[in-house]
Amino acid sequence: MLDGYLARKYDVITDTGKLIDPLADKLLVSTALIMLISLDRVPAWVVALIIGRELAVTGLRGVASTGGVVIQASDMGKYKTIFQAVAGTLLIAHYEYFMINFHRTGMVFLWIALAITLWSGIDYFWKYFAVQIKERG
Repeated sequence: MLDGYLARKYDVITDTGKLIDPLADKLLVSTALIMLISLDRVPAWVVALIIGRELAVTGLRGVASTGGVVIQASDMGKYKTIFQAVAGTLLIAHYEYFMINFHRTGMVFLWIALAITLWSGIDYFWKYFAVQIKERG
């Protein structure tokens, strides 16, 4: 939070922020989803796909960076994070409040998050391989 606060206050982007901000998002969402498995609130296979995509894209970014290729976060990746965070929050709340079934609503957000998560993961790999083919050809 401190890095984000300073970056906004002084309108700068730090290398630490570039690394820690997306990592913190992934850690927070992944931890919440893993804990919800044991409460039987989310299917384990959905969590496995989401975390698997996160690891795959993080690995891809690492490989790409060793070759001098920077893979920027896409808008789809940002939407993925938003939907995952909202789904996790609603699923943690779980019960019905204000005549809203938070679990059912959270599951809708989770299914949307899963679709965006998988699609954005495919998109990252597609763009990476397109750059690789272009450089070689």
